Amino acid sequence: MTVEEIIKTPEYRTLMADYQDMCLWFAPEDFSPKDEGQLLFVLDNIDKYGTLDAYRRAGRIRAWLSQPFSQKC
Repeated sequence: MTVEEIIKTPEYRTLMADYQDMCLWFAPEDFSPKDEGQLLFVLDNIDKYGTLDAYRRAGRIRAWLSQPFSQKC
């Protein structure tokens, strides 16, 4: 999946809603990653400062970035 596709998913949106205050308090509330580096920065902060549930949810989203094209269909 692309970054644009990921940030539109309900999984990403609920993860951000649940952990923005705890893990990304320094970012504007309407922050939206523009590229893979920014998305990984968001997921890294959620991994580092969130709960075990946040870590697992971020891991599922991170896996979407690493899937080869043929597995996305």
